Amino acid sequence: MRCCRHMPPAVAPRCVPLLGMSAQRRYLLSAAAATMLGAALLGGCSSSPPKPQTTANAYLAAWARQDWAAMRQLTSDPPADFTSVNQAAFRNLTVRQASFAAGPAHTNNSAASARVTERLTLSGLGTVTISSALQLVLVQNKWLVKWSPTTIAPQLGAGDRLSLRTTWPARAAILGADGTPLTSQGQVVTIGVEGALVKNAASLRAALLAAGAPADAVSTAITAARTHPTYFEPVFTVTRARYDQLQPTIYPIPGTVFQSSTALSAVTPSLTAGVVGTVGPVTAQELSQLGAPYTAQDDVGQTGLEQADERQLAGTPGATVSVLSASGAHVATVATLPSRPGTPVSTTIEPAVQRAAEAALAGENKSAALVAVNASTGAVLAAVSANSGGFDQAIDGGFPPGSTFKVITSTALISRGLSPASPASCPGTATVDGEVFHNAGAEAPVSNLLQAFTESCNTAFIQLAAGHLSPPDFPATAAMFGLDKSLHIGLTAFGGSVPQPADQADLAATSIGQGRVLVSPLGLAMVAAAADTGTVRAPRLVTGGASSPGASSPANSATGRLPASVVTDLHEMMAAVIARGTAAGQGLPAGTYGKTGTAEYGTTKPLKIDAWLMGFKGNIAFAALVVNSAGDGGPTCGPIVAKFLTGL
Repeated sequence: MRCCRHMPPAVAPRCVPLLGMSAQRRYLLSAAAATMLGAALLGGCSSSPPKPQTTANAYLAAWARQDWAAMRQLTSDPPADFTSVNQAAFRNLTVRQASFAAGPAHTNNSAASARVTERLTLSGLGTVTISSALQLVLVQNKWLVKWSPTTIAPQLGAGDRLSLRTTWPARAAILGADGTPLTSQGQVVTIGVEGALVKNAASLRAALLAAGAPADAVSTAITAARTHPTYFEPVFTVTRARYDQLQPTIYPIPGTVFQSSTALSAVTPSLTAGVVGTVGPVTAQELSQLGAPYTAQDDVGQTGLEQADERQLAGTPGATVSVLSASGAHVATVATLPSRPGTPVSTTIEPAVQRAAEAALAGENKSAALVAVNASTGAVLAAVSANSGGFDQAIDGGFPPGSTFKVITSTALISRGLSPASPASCPGTATVDGEVFHNAGAEAPVSNLLQAFTESCNTAFIQLAAGHLSPPDFPATAAMFGLDKSLHIGLTAFGGSVPQPADQADLAATSIGQGRVLVSPLGLAMVAAAADTGTVRAPRLVTGGASSPGASSPANSATGRLPASVVTDLHEMMAAVIARGTAAGQGLPAGTYGKTGTAEYGTTKPLKIDAWLMGFKGNIAFAALVVNSAGDGGPTCGPIVAKFLTGL
């Protein structure tokens, strides 16, 4: 008998005797046997060993999506801290996104390795590249990652950790109109509070406010100090010279703490308190708002443009990824990112004009403001807020304008066909719907609109408004001067608000700048600029491109024109105020045009008053304000503006 003795044992039992069979039958059985033999041989060769590249790619894909469980399943004998070490690496480096690319896997029997390129995007910083290697082992016919801390970074050993250190570039400057910096490096002191040291919160609050701290900053710091009593909670930053003035009164107050540093600060006190602002330690609230790459150790803009343009001025810090030992000692540098410097913020502020404005208010003990603009371009040349508790009232304050609003009312009357020669009278009082209106003082006799404007006669304007104007005329005329528009100058700013009078008494009050009418010194300076040139413009402060919100140019600042007859008549009337009216004898230089205002408000007797003088000389338009003044607009603000104009 002939058997298939050379076949594998699994196939051999299928051998059958072939003798006595036909040739055709023997052929068919031989073919079948051959087929079965081929299948058996192929089956024995189809179970090829797995490839390490497959495991490497799967592990890196799981790493990129931070799927620690999937990574662990692809790891041979992972340690107990496998997940926590991997999580800590991403957390310490603030990894926002990661990608991993493996090179070809090189196999040596039951071991393999592949080079890995790690690209880690760090929040707010950029992408670092780390070169590492993935080690693999063949375990029970399956490739697994042989993990150790060096899988994350070659320099990382057991017990080590990755660390991220940021280094900010030099802060960019805020520039004046001529390109010179409005900031300089100098000693500053950040005044803050520490909750554990506070004995009397009310006394602490009062002392900080008296020192000039912004009220909202005081409230925020004291509230935060209650939550974190051992933290330093910054309130406001002042120059070293200013701190030396405040030290005798602020230092002894329990709860106050101080940090000295070198920082950029504005070149004048009012720019520090206003437009330019200050830089100081970041608060917890600011850190939450800014996010990465800021840390609790950083300084940031606290007020003004320093705050509004923080990211533009600060730039992006450089970063160093390091390995630290368990004790915090530096082991190795893994990767670095270069810093990207910030870019300057350009403004329209002219340092010489700003200094003249600050000098003009230097002796004023009351809260006050002075704004000067270029009448032809709308550029803000100077903005001063004095004794305002850190509030930039020059550009963002809202105050009743009093008789300065008669520029608006006169424009409405002229638009209705009146002229400076139109008849008017000035009785001592005017009663409208039971409300009695008085004049501010003993005015001279009035026979026409020009004299009523020159002497600032309230009752004359109330009568003229009642006879010639309707409620919609007031917001409409205010809109002609741009007082209805939101201001976009790179800082929070307020122009004015002129609601439509609700009744005749409200119309009377509105006609003389009382009632619900509010303007800012900036808004009133822009009214004066329009009266000067006949072109209504939006104010400009930040210039130089779209990188700064609110950036503007002279080309887009014009928003309208006043009728020529209005401009001519306003010039005549405003010149008369200076020459022989309510601003006469105050030392204002020749060629000055203006309008005074005395706004009453409050519930006290006598009522509180704000004193105003707005106007223009040449190409400079201005508005000066003294809050809760002891006197009327002319004698209070006239000398201030005179000192300002003669100081240019």
